[in-house]
Amino acid sequence: MTDDRTQDAPVEDQHPQPLDDKVAGILVQEEADLAGHDQAEVLEALRQRFADAGIAISEDELIEQSTRIAGSDGGTFSDR
Repeated sequence: MTDDRTQDAPVEDQHPQPLDDKVAGILVQEEADLAGHDQAEVLEALRQRFADAGIAISEDELIEQSTRIAGSDGGTFSDR
């Protein structure tokens, strides 16, 4: 017997999580990927990731986080 069910939505859409957790997850991943990169590159990546996720975040917060990530050496994530 086969299971004919299909996955019709992204996995994250099937398992809702609090907005703060989604934001933190994006920041952790972007820091892991872009720590030490140029701040403008990090800023653009953050804008794109939050837009793709449908999460509104202020420009001030994006700038603050991109500056933090650009200045970090990775693996030392803090949400501020």
